Amino acid sequence: MNPLFVLMAVALLSAPFASADDLFDRENLVAWCIVPFDAKKRGPEERAQMLERLGFKRFAYDYRAEHIPTFDAEIDALKRHGIELTAWWFPTVLNDEAQMTLDLFKRHNVHPQLWVMGGGTPTKTPEEQKQRIDEEAARIRTIAEAAAALRCKVALYNHGGWFGEPENQIEIIQRIARDGVTNVGIVYNLHHGHEHLDRFASGKAIIAVCV
Repeated sequence: MNPLFVLMAVALLSAPFASADDLFDRENLVAWCIVPFDAKKRGPEERAQMLERLGFKRFAYDYRAEHIPTFDAEIDALKRHGIELTAWWFPTVLNDEAQMTLDLFKRHNVHPQLWVMGGGTPTKTPEEQKQRIDEEAARIRTIAEAAAALRCKVALYNHGGWFGEPENQIEIIQRIARDGVTNVGIVYNLHHGHEHLDRFASGKAIIAVCV
């Protein structure tokens, strides 16, 4: 049997949980990274059938260029099988591909979170840090404002580098909030946070989700 790589991400919900265990109930799990890493190369309908069969109700869509022609079919299949499109792996800038994706959401009347990544080497001075925060805030703000028009939220996604540090992401969010943009949060991928593991035992870890 061909292997299928599936990452489970906690659903980003606004309602409080009765206990920590409730957070990991199956209904609160999101299937992630199952599109580009599927050894069987399932299409939209096969993928939606698989999610339904496995009992998943939420899906975060991660794609490659080869999947762009099937975007409409993906959303149609998810709707047929009762799967919520919880999140979408989004371009890092508001380019033509990003605008095409926003048009797709509008056409299908869906409102997924936009998971946006970044990079960068560590800053060396307070002045460089401030400049980086301002630059990244300007980049994210453009995406967030376009997302807000469609009732979508933006989640900063850690994928290593300067941008992957939670403290930097929080600074970016705070900077954007000063301009009145409040639809930005964080989605934290533990797989990309190996260097943070020692902080968990000390209680100094910063983990947040999009609100």
